[in-house]
Amino acid sequence: MRMAAGGSRLSWRSAKSAKFSTGRRVSSHTRHTMAGSRIPELDDELRRRLGRRFGSAIDAWLDELPLVLSDLAGRWQIEWDTLIQRGSMSVVIRCRTADGRPAVLKASPERERVAHEAAALASWKTSHVPAVLAVDEGVGALLIEAVEPGTPLVESAVYPRLQSLVALLTSLHEDGVPGPLYRPVADHISYLFDSGRKNYERKPDLAELIPPELYARGRHLAMRLAADAAPTVLLHGDLTPVNVLDGGEERGLVAIDPAPCLGDPAFDAIDLVLWRADDVETIAARAERLAPAIGAEVGRLLDWCAAFAGMIALELAEAGDSPRERLETFVVLASRV
Repeated sequence: MRMAAGGSRLSWRSAKSAKFSTGRRVSSHTRHTMAGSRIPELDDELRRRLGRRFGSAIDAWLDELPLVLSDLAGRWQIEWDTLIQRGSMSVVIRCRTADGRPAVLKASPERERVAHEAAALASWKTSHVPAVLAVDEGVGALLIEAVEPGTPLVESAVYPRLQSLVALLTSLHEDGVPGPLYRPVADHISYLFDSGRKNYERKPDLAELIPPELYARGRHLAMRLAADAAPTVLLHGDLTPVNVLDGGEERGLVAIDPAPCLGDPAFDAIDLVLWRADDVETIAARAERLAPAIGAEVGRLLDWCAAFAGMIALELAEAGDSPRERLETFVVLASRV
């Protein structure tokens, strides 16, 4: 288990008996710990964001969550800071450990995903992922070190240096430990494409911009690439610019929020190659530089990008806040499938 440098490990016990129940008693130890540290308000913005993924069922879970967080604060000796308004899978809160170190706590109704995320982060023996401080699989909670300065790549004005991308990808794929705990990337791909199709349900007119047949061809190619992948490594699985943070000059890029799965190393490079690309030529040039440096074939990496181009175009169109040139770029790339 990799721990944050210079600190003692916090409790790793899993409270299987913990329940999301308002009838659960909060110990005197927990009440004492929470005296000077209020849980941030689980506001309407958070409810809307998680509700978009989980539906109305998330309301009951969020109503029960403060009691669970109070118990975690007592057992893990943490003090709350502010809510981080990001993501659609979990509640994310800044906090501090008993010795003053900044940390981040995640809690999600998808407890199995949290368990897999914790296991993957702990298996990577690299500074390019945050250290795991504590986990409670019974309530779907994970405590990790806070990455400093921690600016997400998605907020950066410049594309990262090739060396930093290579260091991130190779460290993940060389240090990770594949195992039966993680699903194959083909299952993850099916999940992504099934989820992406919901954009057609929300806005049926998107079918005129990104025909469903185009979307389906991308899925078929992605599944074919997954089927003939060699070698197979432990993938991050969700290496988007939202999940890549600035760890400072010495540490470099740091990956958070993995959706670990097993498959082709080139899969993890897709979103990094496609990020803010305004033309197909830029995508091709990035792939030509990055692929050899991570041990992938240029053509195969471009095929992966083309397979997901329709999905990304659909997401951009649904959001409605991207330049039309960028949307058209992904439609053109997807049409090459």
